[in-house]
Amino acid sequence: MQSTVKAKPAKRSGQSGQSGQGQSGDVTPKSRDEVADLALTGAHTWLLRAAVLIGGASVMVVEILGSRVLAPSFGTTLHVWSALITVTLAALAVGYAIGGRVADRRPGLGTLMTVMACAAGTLLISDLITRPVLRVAYEAGMVSGTFMAATVLFLPTLFLLGMLSPMAVRVAADRQHLGASVGNLYALSTVGSVAGSLSVSLLLIPNMTVHAALISTAVALAIVPVFYLLLGARKQAALLLFVGLALATTGAKLAGDEADREVMYKNEAYPVTARVPSAYGDLVVSDYRGVRYLFLNGVQQGSMIGDVSHAKYAYGLERLATIKGIPKSVLIWGLGAGVYARAMAEAGSQVTVIEIDPMSEKVAREHFGLPASVKVVIGDARTETLRLTEKYDVIVLDAFSGDSPPFHLLTREAFADLKERLAANGLVVANIVGGVSGEASRIASSVVATMESVFGKTHVFSPNWLLMGKKQNFVSTMFLVTGDLPENLAENAAPFTMKTSEEIKRDGYIEKVFASRRELPRYRAVILTDDYAPLEAWSDAAVQAMRY
Repeated sequence: MQSTVKAKPAKRSGQSGQSGQGQSGDVTPKSRDEVADLALTGAHTWLLRAAVLIGGASVMVVEILGSRVLAPSFGTTLHVWSALITVTLAALAVGYAIGGRVADRRPGLGTLMTVMACAAGTLLISDLITRPVLRVAYEAGMVSGTFMAATVLFLPTLFLLGMLSPMAVRVAADRQHLGASVGNLYALSTVGSVAGSLSVSLLLIPNMTVHAALISTAVALAIVPVFYLLLGARKQAALLLFVGLALATTGAKLAGDEADREVMYKNEAYPVTARVPSAYGDLVVSDYRGVRYLFLNGVQQGSMIGDVSHAKYAYGLERLATIKGIPKSVLIWGLGAGVYARAMAEAGSQVTVIEIDPMSEKVAREHFGLPASVKVVIGDARTETLRLTEKYDVIVLDAFSGDSPPFHLLTREAFADLKERLAANGLVVANIVGGVSGEASRIASSVVATMESVFGKTHVFSPNWLLMGKKQNFVSTMFLVTGDLPENLAENAAPFTMKTSEEIKRDGYIEKVFASRRELPRYRAVILTDDYAPLEAWSDAAVQAMRY
């Protein structure tokens, strides 16, 4: 087909006072891309707009999906988001600079389409090499490894996407209306970014795996160059690009499906029974060696063997919540697998759970037997607590966002609101992962100090520390309890009557809960507030303990 773009008439050498190639006559004809650069019209204009729109969307999709890619090895901590934002901005900055130079040397829509196709290819390659890269990067440490993984996996694609902006400006620039031309392109790119951000949270993550979402983004990037080649009557090149895209996406899909058949936890592969996409994380149910597990972003959230808990922490919560006997009413922040809520309901308590993720309730009821008698309120724990009117005998804080509790649930303001829902002589029990000494104890000791500023004396129990021989710098689950406790718990607490697993009986775990009471160092403790609660910055030791 003939080009719809026309070049300006070439100047005669005599008119310009210069000779063309040393001779009089016409200037050497320009290439097709150079001609297109002079006056972009017709279908090519719409292709350019599509490229800018999809490029802007892809930047946000890659950045947000990157957090899901890194989560199985590094969690969803502050380091992960810092690494992703840093790599994104650095890649875009370099891409802008290099893209501008390339646009001046090779102006035209064809060069832009080549870069866009390359971005699709690097994104597919990133999906293929994710697992080995994460495995190697983790050996570099939590902070360095996070930046290493983000750089290797996402910088090439983001760099190429950054090149698109100056190249698009060079293609579309109208010297008579340069401001409007550039402004329109930036507006279109930003609209794409908005659409990309919304599509990740509303469409991609809730409805497909991370692998499928990355592949879909790569296809969207490659489809525009395919149409560009077809419009230019380059059907053979378009066919080759389409076949290459089909082969690459098929390979990435097969590799992704294979990777999705298992979840890695503490260097061991657990087979996947069910995978439930959620806006709050990747929920995975696994049946392994007679135990059913729930994982969120690669971290175990609960487990059952038969009809009782397999995880020790649930028994610690049960023992401490029943110090005065089976409570009449229990409020729980955070559902997880629903194992603890189920046990308390079966023991006779009226249980209300506040859980932010509706998919967690779906999984707990379908896969872990959460009974209908357990009332689950979907929403943010602090907000929904303000709407409650009942008072509770026991309130349990067991909300985790993968590796660590959401900071806003452990501040003085949050506890002040919670106190309004605590019955007279009631108990508050918090499940925290932290260290018993050193820098790793800062999270737990700060939560203790904050609880004491609202509730009064708070006691710390660490049965895993006792089971492991009272190791120094030990990091694991511990329980913080505030309220009216008997002086001698071993003698004055109500008998423990709830069901237990054989392993718990063998370890004598229930008896060790009361014996594990200890004091935490307070020299680095701070009272957490809505204005200052940097828990994520202190969570490296907890993340390592929960994942490895």
